This record gives sequence, C-alpha cells and structure tokens, in this order.
Amino acid sequence: MVVHQIRNVIVSGREAGSETGSETGAETKAEMKTVEVDEKLVYGFSGKFRSDIVSSSVSRFHVESNSQFIKVADGRIVSLKKSPVDFYTDPLLYRDHESLLNQLVLAGVDTQRVTFKRLDNKICYFIGQPSLNQQESPGLWIEKTSLFPIRYVIEKDGWRVSFHYEDWQRVSKTWYPMRITIAVDNKVFAKIEVKRFELESGFPESLFNVNKIQGQYPADTSAQEKGQDVPGRFDELDKQMENFKKLYE
Repeated sequence: MVVHQIRNVIVSGREAGSETGSETGAETKAEMKTVEVDEKLVYGFSGKFRSDIVSSSVSRFHVESNSQFIKVADGRIVSLKKSPVDFYTDPLLYRDHESLLNQLVLAGVDTQRVTFKRLDNKICYFIGQPSLNQQESPGLWIEKTSLFPIRYVIEKDGWRVSFHYEDWQRVSKTWYPMRITIAVDNKVFAKIEVKRFELESGFPESLFNVNKIQGQYPADTSAQEKGQDVPGRFDELDKQMENFKKLYE
C-alpha cells in the first residue's frame, strides 16, 4: 500500500526561514510557524516500511525493515535510530498480534497489562501499565467496538510523545486513519492528513533493504567531526522537537 500525505510540522519562525527574531520567550512563541511537507509512505506488510520526503529545503527518506532502521537526508546517512516522532506507524505497520506486541515492548510499553479505559467518550482496551499518578502511562488505546487503535503514547530518549488516530477509512480489505496528530509533552507538534492511497501487488525488495542502502550512502561526517555517533544523532525533526519544546520553557 502507498499512502500520500501532508505532514504539518510546528517550528519556530527562525527554523522556518525567518531572519529576524528576539530571544525573549513571548516574542519567540509568536514566531511559531507551520511547515507543510509532502510525504509518500510505502507499506510492504508486514514489518517493511519506507517514507520519502522531497521539498525545497530537504530530501529525505527512512526505511524500517524487521527491526532495522536507516534514515538518509541529502544523500548522507544521518541516523540508524528511529526518531520518537516516527513511532506513529507502529500500529499501522505491525498488524498481526505477535509483531505488534514485540514493537510495543521496544517502545517501552508494558504488554502484560490490559485494562478498560474511556477516551473521548469511547470505551477502549488499554495495553500498558495503569497510571499511578495524573500522567498517562505509555500504552496503546484500542476502541472496544471497532478494534481501531485511537491513541498511542511512548516515552523515548527523554521525550514523551503521543499519537492520536482519527477518521479510519476502509481501503480495499484494510483500514487506515485519515488524520493523525503527534504531540510532544502534551503540546501539538505535527498534524498529518492523508490525501490518497494506491494499492500495489508488491514492491522491489531493494526499497526496504537496509544493509544495501547503508552500503550506497556515506555517513554524515559532520556528526563524526563533532564527536557524535551517527546512530544516536538527532535528525532535523528531532532538532525541531528541541526548538519546539524551548518555545514553552
């Protein structure tokens, strides 16, 4: 399945190309802008995924295949580690019971506990440790009637990221959410809107071959010169997350 979508990412005016601005908190908040990015997703069920982004400012793709991951930006490998904001595809990509549970464990979710919770006036199965305080625990909310995932919360690399899935539509024999909201520390970071789908009978294996892709592109030497390892390096979206968080400090 191929999904064409638009991702609207909240960034500061300076990140969006503004040449002016003050360092004061109030004026920095006023500089927030939304950057619209066209994105093409390729799902090679099960467990194989590719995202391609091409814009005036960045050319980037990332591939996830059987727990391997690679991200390439402007012709160089920038990460071998999945960004926290990209975990929203977990419930969409891993659709069988065993592979989804394995992925939830990797995301830090306690899969040994399943309880009932109410979310947006809907009764849901909640996979995860019940909250012991006012803060939500990492976990996955699945609507009891439809069995659609409607909320997913993870804690990764010091970030608390939540994903909200809305307007599930049928595509041939499968279903997919038309709108997804990504929030970082309870503040909206990005909104995704699906534009159209394409159903394919299959894809070339080379699209998802992480080892082959790693041999085709050089590593980002700028990260190495700064004493950073490429696998643990923040990519451009992670940097936007950092700037996004500073807007509220």
